[in-house]
Amino acid sequence: MAALHRPALPFPRKLGLPGAGKLRSGRWPLVGAIALVVVLATLQVNQFSRLTSTGYQIDDLNAQRAAREAENHDLEAQVAQLSSLARVDWEARARLHMEPAQQKLYIAVNQPVPQQQLLPTRYLPQQAPPAAAPAGRRSRWKRALDLLPF
Repeated sequence: MAALHRPALPFPRKLGLPGAGKLRSGRWPLVGAIALVVVLATLQVNQFSRLTSTGYQIDDLNAQRAAREAENHDLEAQVAQLSSLARVDWEARARLHMEPAQQKLYIAVNQPVPQQQLLPTRYLPQQAPPAAAPAGRRSRWKRALDLLPF
């Protein structure tokens, strides 16, 4: 067997392949910088498109809110119209064939008042705040504050 004293394939520079030696001569940083700019631009476009779609969603939600508020105002107007005293009286007389009472009855209840309050506290009469203590019984620091000129 014969041994050859040379490499099996010549180096790419020696073969004359296009761009084989050019990338090693300092173009890698340029290619990396261009790739970085492309990636950053893609991310920025993606972020801007997401921001734009979020803006459209906000506009749609504002339009829905305005429609619901208009619907609420219409319902409030209907409630006000249906709850007027004249309309209730007309409905009672015309549709339900009701008439005003001819006589009034008063009934006496012979039961003691319950110990518990049966009404919710918001319907109970408001109690007055406790009266201030007389001047002689006030604490020393309150009397000292009264002496201040402001």
